[in-house]
Amino acid sequence: MPAGRAGDGPHVIAVTMLGSGSRGNAILVDGSDGTVLVDAGFGVRTLAKRFEAVQRRPGDVGAVLLTHEHVDHACGAAAACDRWSWRVHASAPTLAALSLVASGAPSDVQPFAPSGDQVLCGFTIEHAPLPHDASDCRALVLTDRASGARLGIVLDAGHVPETLPAFLDRLDLLVVESNHDPDLLANGPYPQPLKERIGGGRGHLSNRQAATLAAACAHRGLRHVVLAHLSETNNTPALALASAHAALRGAGWKRDGVSTAPQRVPLTPVRADGGVGRLVATQLALGL
Repeated sequence: MPAGRAGDGPHVIAVTMLGSGSRGNAILVDGSDGTVLVDAGFGVRTLAKRFEAVQRRPGDVGAVLLTHEHVDHACGAAAACDRWSWRVHASAPTLAALSLVASGAPSDVQPFAPSGDQVLCGFTIEHAPLPHDASDCRALVLTDRASGARLGIVLDAGHVPETLPAFLDRLDLLVVESNHDPDLLANGPYPQPLKERIGGGRGHLSNRQAATLAAACAHRGLRHVVLAHLSETNNTPALALASAHAALRGAGWKRDGVSTAPQRVPLTPVRADGGVGRLVATQLALGL
C-alpha cells in the first residue's frame, strides 16, 4: 500500500493536503480501491515536488476532480494531464471555461454525471453547486464504496446555501475553506473592490461562516475537520481554529480533530479513523 494510504479497518479513506490557499490548491484522496486528486492548482514542477514530499507518485492518481476553473485550483491541470496521463473530471461549464484560461483545457476530460452520482477509482462522487464567481463551482462528497467512509470538500463559496449541510450529511471527514477574518480583511492592505469581492456572497467563506457550516455537519461519526484556503494576509491559523473549535463545541461535538492546511508545505494524511500525520517538510524549493 503506498505511503499515506489509510490502513485497513472500518474507515478506509485518507486526505493529504498538498497545499491550500490563494497560491494553489491540491488534495490527494486515498480510498480502499484507488486515489484521486481534487484540484490541480500548482504547476507541474510544484506538483511533482509536493508528491515527492509526501512520498507519493503522480502515477498513484487515477483521476483528477476539479471544483472550478480558477487558476489556484486548475492552472496545472492541462500540463499535468499531458505529463502523467490523467483524466480530468469536472462539471461541463467548468470544462468549457478551461478552454478560455491561459493554461488551456486538459486533453483528456469527462464531465461530471448530471445526476451527481458516479463511480471513479472506488469512490462514489457527488457534487453540488456553490455560490462563487466562477462558471460553476462545486462542492464534492466522495464516498469510499468498500468502507462507506465519506469525505466532504467545500473550497470556494461566498456563503453557505441552505441545502449544503444536508448534502454534507454523515461525513467522516470535512475539508472546508476558512478563508478570512472579517476584521483583518476590512483593515488589511487589499484594495476595496477586492475586499468586497472576497467578503461578498460569491467570494470566500469567513472563519465564522466556515465554523457554522462545520457545526452544522457535526455528528458522532465526524472524525476530523480540515480548515483550508486560509488567506496569508487576512487570516491566521489561530483565529480560524478558535472559531471552529467554539462552534463545534457549541454543537456538542466531543472530538478535538480540527487542523489547518498550510499553503507552502503538505500536510500528511488525515484519516477517517481520526488520525493525523505531521507536516512532512518544513522547507520546499517550490519553484512556483
